[in-house]
Amino acid sequence: MKTTMNRLMLTGILFLVILFGFISFATGDWGPPETNVPPQQQYPQQQYPQQQYPQVNQPLDAPSGIAQSFRDVFGRFSVNLPSGTVPVGATYNFNIPSSMCQVSIMVMPQEQTFQMQQQNFPYMMEQMGATIDADQQTNVKGRQARFIAATMIDENTGMSTHSMNVFVSGPGLWIQIMGYEQNMQQIKQVYSAVMSGLQF
Repeated sequence: MKTTMNRLMLTGILFLVILFGFISFATGDWGPPETNVPPQQQYPQQQYPQQQYPQVNQPLDAPSGIAQSFRDVFGRFSVNLPSGTVPVGATYNFNIPSSMCQVSIMVMPQEQTFQMQQQNFPYMMEQMGATIDADQQTNVKGRQARFIAATMIDENTGMSTHSMNVFVSGPGLWIQIMGYEQNMQQIKQVYSAVMSGLQF
């Protein structure tokens, strides 16, 4: 069971990495691909001036106007961020071994980023070989939301992985409950529990 949960967790992490890579690619400024790439020429190695960097245990000169302090939700660390720092997103991952499910919660404070992620999600899943089982508007605690369910084959195990995804407008929240399709009943129970326990 532990091996199955590890594979499920790895699948979820891989899914998020691919998703962020897809979004980074979609929003990047990419030029046309080069078809005829000439062989690279050898250039003499250049000498660069040595920069002096502070050691990790030495205090740094703080930039003027420290704007905000960020504290990890698990209490492992905190950090002061420079003025002008803009939050882009945060992701929380949870395993539920008894249900063999994984819960991922991502919050995106910027509305444009959230809308782009929501719109691109079905296309991205289809590109990964998934089947979209449902795509419909719904309501979550009085807020407009979009529900998307998808199924795809886990290449490592050959088993079908099912995910239930809810994109909640306003707070910019994406909640995903994922598990093997054979545990569909548990996935639905976890989904209901998470949605019932959600507060804004």
